[in-house]
Amino acid sequence: MTSGIACSAALERVPMSKGIYVAGSDKDAGKTMLSLGLIAWFGERLEGRVTFMKPLGQKTLLRDGKSVGQDTFLVNSSLGLDVPFEYSAPFTMTSGAAREYIESGGPPGLKRRVVKAYKKLSSMSEMVVVEGTGHPGVGSVFGMCNAGVARLLGLPVLMILEAGIGSTIDRFTLCSSLFREESVPILGVVINRVAEGKLDKVKKYLDPWFAKLGITVFGYIPYVGDLCRPSLGMMGRELGFHAEPGAGSVEGFIAGFGGTGEILDEIAAGPGSVLLLSAGREEVLDAIVARKLSGILGEGPGAVVLCGGSEEKARALGRGFHEVGIPLYHTEKSAGDSISILNRRVFKVEPGETPKIDRIVRLIRENVDLEGMMERLREPAVKPPPPRYLGKIRSLFGRIFGTGGGNGTR
Repeated sequence: MTSGIACSAALERVPMSKGIYVAGSDKDAGKTMLSLGLIAWFGERLEGRVTFMKPLGQKTLLRDGKSVGQDTFLVNSSLGLDVPFEYSAPFTMTSGAAREYIESGGPPGLKRRVVKAYKKLSSMSEMVVVEGTGHPGVGSVFGMCNAGVARLLGLPVLMILEAGIGSTIDRFTLCSSLFREESVPILGVVINRVAEGKLDKVKKYLDPWFAKLGITVFGYIPYVGDLCRPSLGMMGRELGFHAEPGAGSVEGFIAGFGGTGEILDEIAAGPGSVLLLSAGREEVLDAIVARKLSGILGEGPGAVVLCGGSEEKARALGRGFHEVGIPLYHTEKSAGDSISILNRRVFKVEPGETPKIDRIVRLIRENVDLEGMMERLREPAVKPPPPRYLGKIRSLFGRIFGTGGGNGTR
């Protein structure tokens, strides 16, 4: 069954278009990262303007009193695209939007809004990079899943998949079936987050498997741990504290559950990490300050987050920590809850993290065959095979009416 579904997406070719649809096998697959790299590269190769669009956004933030898509703001601000959000983010799926749509069908005219926005961007640019949302089925409640939006806009799909072997093949098989149902051509795939030392093994199995289907693997992107590290600002939003302006990325976090000596050893091993510590662990706080003043603890921690306890106590301790160069913050959440929240969260790059964004752009250029992708965009179109159910219908009509479409005729 796997080969039957996947083969229906094989040997598809797409014409050169003014847009490309970046789809992912799931949320946090790397769509925004790939979009950043594509836009930067297109911007250097094409004479005209390159723009970005996310038809359906899920995560939002407030800008000038308006709710805008988080990924759209990141891409537009990071690359200086200066595109009005009404075109680059025509619809954001805010809380309650699905329920409202099911109950009343509103807001009305979503498809028209998306098409109008894309046409506007196409008229003002040579290439539009369109980023999907979540896995291919997201948006179905609005009648606008990723596959449906790609068909609506007439765009070929570049799919990014999490690295593996069997799991990658399974996810592609599942996800490609939705695009096949909508007769959307698959331009190729990019494999993301390949573990160190696993590239040769992954390529050995995935290259021939995709080749049998006529699907091009345009690249294998290695896993880079520090791109997934949160900034203090991200941690603050998750845990409920406000980080200092300009606080950058940190090297993860230390769960302060061990003995004092164990925690100090972890700080020495990861001086850029944030220490999450119960407010009642005063012996650990005293030891950190004492070792800092004596010079025994050279660097780190990057910050301390006191979990629980009173804010007044944290404020008083904060003055002492400031004197030894360690930012101290406070969250009302317990240490256990704080660590659980951060462990579940996948952290993405944020606006203003210029070094991360520059590295992402280089990572895409160095590991994705962008020239080959452009050549595929310029190849003449080959009509994709029809869905399998059409063949069954033709066979049935052939048997009934003797048209020769079935196994037997009158």
